[in-house]
Amino acid sequence: MDTSIAYDVVLLPDADRAVAYRKRAADSGYSLMGVTVAAFGAWVRDLWELYGDGRAFASRLEREALLRAACERPVDGARASAGAGEAGALGLDRVAAACVAAGAGLPAFDAAVRDAQQGVPAGAGALEGVTCAEVPVLRMIGGYLDRLAQLGMIEPGQALALLPELLPQRPLRVLLEDAAPFTPGQEAFFSACPWMDVEIRTASGSQGPVRAPKGVRVRFAFPSGQYAWPALLADIVRDALDAGANRGVAAASASAAASASAAASASAVASAAVPPAGADVASGDEDAFGGSDGCWDGRSAGTQAAAMVVAAKDPAALFGRVAPALVRQGHAVALRGQRRFADTAFGRAICSLRRFLDSGEAGGVSHIEGYGDIAATDVERWDRADLADWALSPFSGMTRKAAFKLDADLRADRTAGRSDLCARLRGGNPTFAAMERLALRLDDQAAGELEAAVRRMTNRSEAWRTEQLAALRALQRAAGAAKLAGLGADAAFDQVQRLKVNVSRMVAPRGCDGAALSAPDVLVTDQGTAASLGSGSCRVLVAADLTSAAYPAADPEDASRVLLEHLGVERADSALARMRRAFFALEHAATDQLILERCLNDASADPTYPCVVLEEFVDCYRDDPTATEDIDNPYSLPEHLQSGMLLRGEDALCANDALSDAPAPLAACIEPPLTGAVSPEARSLVVLPRVLQGGQVLDEPCLSPSQIESYLECPYKWFAQRRLRLDDLDEEFGPLEMGDFAHNALHSFYKHLSEDLGEAKVTPQLLPQARDLMADVLARHKALQPHLRQSENRLIPTSQVEHRELAELERKLMDYLDFEAELLPTFAPKYLEYDVACGGAVDYAGHKLLGTADRIDVDGEGRCAIIDYKGSISGSYALGVREEGRLGKVQALIYAQVVRRTLGLEPVGALYVCYGRRKMISGAYDGRVIENAHLPNMRHKDCMCADRPFSDVLDETEEAVAAALERMLAGDIRPRPETPEACKWCPVSSCSERRG
Repeated sequence: MDTSIAYDVVLLPDADRAVAYRKRAADSGYSLMGVTVAAFGAWVRDLWELYGDGRAFASRLEREALLRAACERPVDGARASAGAGEAGALGLDRVAAACVAAGAGLPAFDAAVRDAQQGVPAGAGALEGVTCAEVPVLRMIGGYLDRLAQLGMIEPGQALALLPELLPQRPLRVLLEDAAPFTPGQEAFFSACPWMDVEIRTASGSQGPVRAPKGVRVRFAFPSGQYAWPALLADIVRDALDAGANRGVAAASASAAASASAAASASAVASAAVPPAGADVASGDEDAFGGSDGCWDGRSAGTQAAAMVVAAKDPAALFGRVAPALVRQGHAVALRGQRRFADTAFGRAICSLRRFLDSGEAGGVSHIEGYGDIAATDVERWDRADLADWALSPFSGMTRKAAFKLDADLRADRTAGRSDLCARLRGGNPTFAAMERLALRLDDQAAGELEAAVRRMTNRSEAWRTEQLAALRALQRAAGAAKLAGLGADAAFDQVQRLKVNVSRMVAPRGCDGAALSAPDVLVTDQGTAASLGSGSCRVLVAADLTSAAYPAADPEDASRVLLEHLGVERADSALARMRRAFFALEHAATDQLILERCLNDASADPTYPCVVLEEFVDCYRDDPTATEDIDNPYSLPEHLQSGMLLRGEDALCANDALSDAPAPLAACIEPPLTGAVSPEARSLVVLPRVLQGGQVLDEPCLSPSQIESYLECPYKWFAQRRLRLDDLDEEFGPLEMGDFAHNALHSFYKHLSEDLGEAKVTPQLLPQARDLMADVLARHKALQPHLRQSENRLIPTSQVEHRELAELERKLMDYLDFEAELLPTFAPKYLEYDVACGGAVDYAGHKLLGTADRIDVDGEGRCAIIDYKGSISGSYALGVREEGRLGKVQALIYAQVVRRTLGLEPVGALYVCYGRRKMISGAYDGRVIENAHLPNMRHKDCMCADRPFSDVLDETEEAVAAALERMLAGDIRPRPETPEACKWCPVSSCSERRG
């Protein structure tokens, strides 16, 4: 019996199918002695190594890098026509790379490149039909090809054109199995090799889908959104496969039995399937092993790729979501797919570190008063989150606790410098040092150190380590291409982030050795891989993500395609034809069920639309494909295809997340928390004990006027901000820090005004000296900020924007002096930053109070006005809001009442003075004592108290505060915002009473 193959060369569409072909031949008993089985590209490479001139093939990465370098270097003593930087920005290097990949070696393309280099104008000679804008691209390609020759390299297309002259002209029988349409280069090659007896078995399905094979049940799955698809897939697996606890073991036994059965009948299969050498095999009817329909028979070896194959757009993401649940069901689940370099653990880590190390290096150095020379753009252009992402990665060499501490330290210190951080990490972390050298200098030794580090991570799975090593090698390939072209790390990282790495792994139930299984129960892979598995390669095939967005039918019409068409290089294949061939193969992969899935809604909750091949497949089952009435429904299916649909909506979000409809076991029973109130047993903790000056602990409730004002604004906001203290971890540059800076500067100004100039008040005559003093105060306070503790709300600008904001604040304070010269001319500041309780606590509204008044101005008759500085003020500060039933702002009024008792002064004003862009005053004052003219830029009718003693306002305020404090201490924290403004800075974004 002759078990040889009737061909000398068998060419497959890709390497995976070539490997599968060899396995099928070995399992079926056929001899491949003397037969080359390879993908077309690998075969051409082998021929070139045997018969070529010794030049090496340029890889895609090398092509792109060299063309990028051509974009960035001067051409003939001048810039490239688009300009070096501009050309790169326009993406001309990528346009050129696409043209080279498709056209190199074709006579029309080579002639056009040659004419462009020789200065032939557009439209003449070989450049007929080429536009003026396209000639520089061809000229760039010519320079690139010349550079390749200098480097001893060649484009595969060029080699393909040269090979017919170099190959020995002896008969060669060539079979192109499952072939796609020839590219122009392939067609020219075989035409130039008449001694080759070429047989083409085209891949089936290019004309469109057909009905599923007889005996295969077709069903449609419609999750309402991606959130429901993993749970629906778990349901499909549970229903389609046996749900035994040891499903993987059963699959292994079944596979072994099937293999034994196949071996017993191998001779019968061989005699029926293999034609004798030289026999005339009908093209497209059978493959070399007798598979019909133009599809490979995945059953010829007695085993299947998996019981169920899931073909998804993003198999790695789907595997991550669904595999744990399927393993709990007792199934072995495998993944074969690809992951973007930046989505691998190594890729995320090195890209994060690269952004941290590299960003902002071009920033200039500025001289900032009070700070000296500082790179003003340095801190603003690197993100602390990038370093945190690296620190939390497996490649940082840091424990999780150390990584979180590093992040907390960074966030709490705005002065942290990148160089200091790098020195700190470099000193005690060899992994950081290696990754730093790789990220900045593409250091080969560093790559070797990291490879060794990955291999030592034995606490990680072998599949995980393999994935990270693949990502590392992808970066090394991109680095090698960049170095070849004379480019730096920027180019390498730009290239590598567009690469994908192969990922594969298997997870099995506890007690089941996944490595011993001949096939998994469920294989999650991409559509191309699923299509290559062959006919009958699984019991159930699930084709997922069949939407027009995931699988568009249109070919891209970009600049490279237009240029190639101008040169007469036609597109050999189309996206639609590729989709049809893949779908045809998917149809024939299943022996029992074909399940077609499309989410009804996308991430934006907009309806999705089926991809073209799904529509064409449905049309195969319709009497009139031109009609629309029968498919005018959310599923785009006629009624007779809707039976057996698999649906899952958003009605059970917990079940969707758990990937199971089974009731979750009761882990704990927790009473729902009280909302709007503090429980009786916790009410003693509403206000915590205070530690006074000298270390005395005050156990009874003690509050500050600002706390009281916050509670009056909204009890729930007070609870969140003041009691829970939902503060950000980051040291900020915001209103709090600016307010403290302004308060401290004004306090220091008045202190030095009295001590240095012997004046208590700014007057119009004193303004020149006051401005000089304020400038000196501001300079000293700016210089002091880096030396303050973070807890002191220091104001540290770290970007150009923040430096401008600080300069604007300085201008506001300087301009405020003119306003201050008109304010209360009969009063003078006497108490600055006055501690109203003198280091202890004072009685107010039946409770203890402490706090510091910004300023107390006193006149010659023992009357005083409380001054509270504000960066901005609103209508809520005016006394008149009480006519609306609101208490409004009370901080200055509380201080006035306390001062009245402790200092014996007669308060006649509780004023909020704005030093911001618009200088103005609000609050309350006794109109019988203070003249309106002495309070400029004030809405006097809203703030004046003229019909009753000012003391009545203070007493009335204290009574209202006493009632509010009783509610507070009773645990009443119901959300009651006084105004929409109260909600503006509230951290409770989900509050039911939120306004504005």
